[in-house]
Amino acid sequence: MIVEDISDSLRFPICHLYTNWDSKEKKECNITASWFVDGAGYMSAVADAIEAAKEEVFIADWWLSPEIYLKRPAIDGDYWRLDKLLQRKAKEGVKIFVLLYKELEMALGLNSYYSKQRLIEDSNDNIKVLRHPDHAKVGIFLWAHHEKIVVVDQMFAFLGGIDLCYGRWDDCKHRLTDLGSATPTVDISTLKKRTSSVPSGDAIYPIPAPYYSRFEPPETIVETASTPSEPSTPLPQLAPGDNLLMPNGQFTENMKGNTPEMERKNFLVSIKDGIKTKSKDFMKMMYTPHEMMVNEDEPDDDHQHDTTRVPEDIVNSLDGSAKFWIGKDYVNFIVKDFTNLDAPFDDFIDRITTPRMPWHDVAVCVQNATAKDVARHFIQRWNATKMEKAKFNNCYPYLLPKNYVDCSSKSSFSLSETSRITCQVLRSVSAWSCGFLEQDTVEQSIHEAYIDTITRSQHYIYIENQFFISLPHNNLNTRNQIAEALYNRILRAHKEDAVFRVYVVMPLLPGFEGEVGESSGASLHAITHWNYLSISSGKDSLLNRLKAAGIEDPSKYISFYGLRTHSTLNGEPITELIYVHSKLMIVDDKTVICGSANINDRSLIGKRDSEIAVIIEDEAFDDGMMNGSNFPSGRFAGSLRKRLFKEHLGLLGKESDTPTIDVTDPVDEYFYREIWYNIASLNTEFYEKVFHCIPSDNVATFFDLRKQQEEKPLYITELSRAEKMLESIQGHLVLLPLNFLCKESLTPTAGTVEGIMPTSLWT
Repeated sequence: MIVEDISDSLRFPICHLYTNWDSKEKKECNITASWFVDGAGYMSAVADAIEAAKEEVFIADWWLSPEIYLKRPAIDGDYWRLDKLLQRKAKEGVKIFVLLYKELEMALGLNSYYSKQRLIEDSNDNIKVLRHPDHAKVGIFLWAHHEKIVVVDQMFAFLGGIDLCYGRWDDCKHRLTDLGSATPTVDISTLKKRTSSVPSGDAIYPIPAPYYSRFEPPETIVETASTPSEPSTPLPQLAPGDNLLMPNGQFTENMKGNTPEMERKNFLVSIKDGIKTKSKDFMKMMYTPHEMMVNEDEPDDDHQHDTTRVPEDIVNSLDGSAKFWIGKDYVNFIVKDFTNLDAPFDDFIDRITTPRMPWHDVAVCVQNATAKDVARHFIQRWNATKMEKAKFNNCYPYLLPKNYVDCSSKSSFSLSETSRITCQVLRSVSAWSCGFLEQDTVEQSIHEAYIDTITRSQHYIYIENQFFISLPHNNLNTRNQIAEALYNRILRAHKEDAVFRVYVVMPLLPGFEGEVGESSGASLHAITHWNYLSISSGKDSLLNRLKAAGIEDPSKYISFYGLRTHSTLNGEPITELIYVHSKLMIVDDKTVICGSANINDRSLIGKRDSEIAVIIEDEAFDDGMMNGSNFPSGRFAGSLRKRLFKEHLGLLGKESDTPTIDVTDPVDEYFYREIWYNIASLNTEFYEKVFHCIPSDNVATFFDLRKQQEEKPLYITELSRAEKMLESIQGHLVLLPLNFLCKESLTPTAGTVEGIMPTSLWT
């Protein structure tokens, strides 16, 4: 009977949740919710919620790294390490269910099998892990499960853009370095820096003489833990008996190791080196009868993976400073991709020469009935995977959702800052990803909610997203209508002569390993091409369409930005972009859409990657302003928008000072032009002069790029002047350079691996 009920639930979308997000009876009212900016607060809250779990924990991730530390620095040893936390709760009797995206190994190296094995060992059989899809069996090779979900006791649901994996933990300081007590073992005067923002080229700039006199003795060289504009936060004091986690300093450079990519990274980057050796395995997988009845407790791959246990003796000395990013967690995705994931505490990035790439993200926690809705999405996916892969394996149970009758929380876990909201769960799912029995059933409620919310917006739209790939409805390269909705809304404001603003914050460069202007950067070039084609390049771009419609200066209505920071490494100025990974839209200080979906077809049209999000509308308001007039500001949406503005403008931690910048009114002409845009413009100018960093509007061709590489930047030629400019930088906000490589074709070259892949891979 239960199996029949499960089958019925897979026939259609969960109608109570998703048929029409705007139907009043489908929304959940009087929900409690909290937001998180950056991974530190999010992971800490997730850790506390799991620690308080009484019955069950659901986790669904695109990538999960078992050895990440949810609270940092790790002064409690491995107590808050994810795998140890889950195993500890499992031994207490809590049932833990984990859904992982099963990568196509010849293209991605997420090593989800390793993650699974690390989780289930010593778990007292209470941790169950399923991986999906089996690519040959279901014919899915290009798409992924992209949700990031943690649900505790079906009462607390965390979701957004943050996977529980390497590289995601960060805070508002977005530190570039993390040396701890490490000291250089080579002559630092000959070191060649590696960053995504300053391509290596052929020149190695010597460190000028003035730096040597400023160096402390090598044994005292430590990291600059924060940007000059923000005070550093002292590390917690160690109490007697505390164990301090220190990393293994050994570097491993085995490039044949598993290579997880950063969010949808070039689907076939690794094929270039491995296609010949792996093609036989791939063909075998394609044509051999595969997993009619899978025992998920055994390896279902064609080869054994190395599941060497992580040594426990790394929790050792109290000497030196604690590190925030241990081993593989210290990453710079564009400079170098991951290697040897089964050695989690071994560095693969040289901290002495390479800054980490900071990570900016947003997530939410919803409670009560909406948490049960998120749980039902997980349960639907779990049961579908169980039926497909382990139908007759009793080790993997079917899951049943809790009812909505009693939504009161009896948990000891609580969040200090919450808001009362109305909420609806949104999804991008189809038969392959969610198990619908009707193959043509597709849900794209995230896309529909975006379009409707943009259309209904009154004063402003604030977007943070990893991508911006969206073209007009008559362009066959993309199907999502985000750009079309923005175009129509801005055109309406122009015709009405109304003040209306659209802010878009996105990464300065896509997070793909490679170097701009080199063959290694083919994937990076391809995504850059589609982003700029959507924004500013060609007649179908959003900005050029607005100009063609009679708007001489589209920046009056819409503008695009990125994030960047700077610090010092070995006494030398360095810069790196802050990678924007959020999937967020805030509208009019009263509506928020937050989840895992990017602005591209992969995330939005339902048939491709699976995604989850929530649309939140405030029920409680404070006094606010819009274009100089009183306007209610939602306690959830308004506070989140103000928190983000303060971080990007460098205002956090300065509340005790006399405020010089008021972020209350996001529409006001003075704030929009003289504060937000002006700070971004000046920051951009200073960074380009000091570092010659890319992307830049000064680089329209690859020849321009090479020429810029050959010129010494200001921090080399005029150090004191460069330092004064860096001191003038406010926050992290910079302009997205809309003319970067505008005279070059960035589409993949015919005959290359990237060139033979379908357009849908990139869009």
